Amino acid sequence: MKLQQKEIGEDLELDMSPMIDMVFLLLIFFIVASQIIDEKPQVAVPSAAHGKVPDDTTGRMMISVKKDGTYYLGSDPVAKTVDEVKERIELEINADPNLRVLIRADAEAKYKMNEKITIACAEVGAQDLIYSVFEE
Repeated sequence: MKLQQKEIGEDLELDMSPMIDMVFLLLIFFIVASQIIDEKPQVAVPSAAHGKVPDDTTGRMMISVKKDGTYYLGSDPVAKTVDEVKERIELEINADPNLRVLIRADAEAKYKMNEKITIACAEVGAQDLIYSVFEE
């Protein structure tokens, strides 16, 4: 029994347009996602010889301290006073007594600015504080 061979046509083409569409959609997604992620205030975090990177920083309330003495909560671009930060921490503590706070202080920020935030946290009952540093 002899099998017939199929003729291979010369006009076979691969349609690349769906793949190109998907590449462009992925490119747009990653461009937009990268803009959303990098919205926190820019702070030059100091380095420390004995600094350790925490295992988990998710779920922490972030407070940024700039060198000019302004405070920022999370990714909010509006500067806050110490009293406004304290009020917000108190609201968050009332909602979640186990509130964890991440303080990102600029390397050139005066100690007095960091002390004010630490005292404000202590006065309203926030006990789990960490400062951001780079490992040396």
